[in-house]
Amino acid sequence: MRLCFSKMASMSEESDNKRGWMLSVLLLSALGLLFAAWAWLEHISSVNLPQGEYAVLAQGEALPLDIELQALAEREESWMPVTLPFHWRNRFADTRAVWYRLRLPLSALSNLHGVTADTVWGFYVWRLNQTADVWLNGQKIGSGGNTGEPMARYWNSPLYFEFPASQLRPQNEILIKHYSQHGWGSMEPVVLASSAVLKPLYASRSFVQHDVAQGLFVFVLVTGLFSFTVWFYRRREIEYLWFAVASAALSVYCLNQFLRYLPVGADTWRWVTNISVDLWAYALLIFILRSLQVRKPRVEKMALFYLLFGVALYFYASFYQAFDINIYYHLGSLLLGVYVFFVCLALYRQEHKILPLFYCCAIALMFVAGVHDTVMQAVLNNGWLGGAEPEFQNHFNSLHFAAPVIFMFLGASLIKRFIASMNAADSLNAQLETRIAQARLELEENYRAIEEVLIRQSASEERERIYRDLHDDVGSKLLSLYYRLEKESDSILAKSALEDLRDIVSRKSLESCVLHNAVQQWHQETSERVADAGVMLIWNADAVKEEHMLSELQYTQLRRMLREVLSNALLHSRGITQIQVRMDVTSGTLGISVANDGAPKPVSAWRSGRGISNLRVRTRDLGGEFSLVDREGSWVEVTWRVPLGSGEGEGVGADTHS
Repeated sequence: MRLCFSKMASMSEESDNKRGWMLSVLLLSALGLLFAAWAWLEHISSVNLPQGEYAVLAQGEALPLDIELQALAEREESWMPVTLPFHWRNRFADTRAVWYRLRLPLSALSNLHGVTADTVWGFYVWRLNQTADVWLNGQKIGSGGNTGEPMARYWNSPLYFEFPASQLRPQNEILIKHYSQHGWGSMEPVVLASSAVLKPLYASRSFVQHDVAQGLFVFVLVTGLFSFTVWFYRRREIEYLWFAVASAALSVYCLNQFLRYLPVGADTWRWVTNISVDLWAYALLIFILRSLQVRKPRVEKMALFYLLFGVALYFYASFYQAFDINIYYHLGSLLLGVYVFFVCLALYRQEHKILPLFYCCAIALMFVAGVHDTVMQAVLNNGWLGGAEPEFQNHFNSLHFAAPVIFMFLGASLIKRFIASMNAADSLNAQLETRIAQARLELEENYRAIEEVLIRQSASEERERIYRDLHDDVGSKLLSLYYRLEKESDSILAKSALEDLRDIVSRKSLESCVLHNAVQQWHQETSERVADAGVMLIWNADAVKEEHMLSELQYTQLRRMLREVLSNALLHSRGITQIQVRMDVTSGTLGISVANDGAPKPVSAWRSGRGISNLRVRTRDLGGEFSLVDREGSWVEVTWRVPLGSGEGEGVGADTHS
């Protein structure tokens, strides 16, 4: 026994180790896939150009004044040195525009590889908050869009302009008027190179940060509408409503990545987008719990409080420019992700189902992306860890790339529902087939019963016709014969035949008869016959007290057997003086015994006639036993014992021994 338990424990431990190993492999594979995709996107959008093909301008001067180009000459003494990347909040917190002046000798460009006199040059800034206009040697080479309200937004997009080589001078001056709101502007270093080098880089970067975000926005919005439609027609499956809410929140986040001009005020939009991040995390939490049929009331209430408190907190942070609060508070959404990860992990270990494991992998991917985006925004937009900013130069927001993962959430849930529905359908089909088979059997039984009733009805009608013919023809002749016969034995036989005929003709078809009532009828008939013959009758049926039911066949056969025995006793016994009839019920069987004196010879010397044969056959048909024995003196006794049953179906067969 101990060895058996030891083997079972060992097998269980080995199974747990295999599941743990599989979970680790899946998580590492998911993270590896994320980092591989991330590295590829970063590669195609990075400034990974060979040395000597581009120039980077990071040293310059800044003037924190919202003035026109012509007024700059009057502020020459106000310029101050800066190094890009540069965040306003560190020095210019109260302005909406800052001028940058970058100086570039022609020699710095002429030494670049592949440069000719006809080279078209490119001006490239991989990220800035929020927009800018650019001049080269006093001529405007590009504008980022509207600088009023609504202000153009390049916070998540690169800025690129082209200019011809003819605009260059031996000493070049680049002026950038940088616009932002609430003193939260940030400017990255400027890259100059030929358009053949920079334009593909700009196109790939714009595709990753702008175009992909547009496609994901449509994708997530359509997915959310689909999920809402599923919930609308299946209101009990509330998880699809929460998935639609999560999709709507993520679509706002995706929209924020590429939207150039805001439909509402900047403060209101910042408030809404920050709420959408936490709403997305909360709705995903509820969706996962509902789809896994897990209830965590206390945690759900705490998460709802976190969400509602964030609405008020983000309002204060957005309208009173306390933007650092947003970074801190979004950590709560990351904690929700950690919590639901461990819930799914625990459920997988308990039930060993694939859906919680899939959720673990997806949540791990989104958690890594969320941590990356939170740190990147803290560094690039809020100016945290100033020395770390170059490390994020080629990075971009990646949380919205979780949209396909979100779609897989819904797909996995729908597949789970589909499989469950198919299993339920198979079960219902099996039940339906069983019920159909049962109904078919019932119909067949009903058909047989109806057929039997019709047969019985037809037989009854034919019997009634025969009864009428017997009554009209044979009955009248037997009556005439009875009155004409002079011999007593012949008269008794004729009277018995007449009584049998009268009974056959006058009887109604009955389904059953109570044994006690039948015994009373037999007693009355026997008394009349024996009295007419001048013989004493001793009737003993006191033991028949139970209310047993006799079928029509049982009643008819027993009555005919009793008549046959009485007729034989009265006709064939010489000097008969007494007949004894005894009836009893024992162990569900009815016993009838008829004895009489005056037997002319022993039973062994009797010649078997049709009457005795019919008695034996009738007893056999009723499933009973028959005996004919001698008693002391000249007495003879006939006994038959038959089982008393419900008699169902016995009345169908016709009496073939009349």
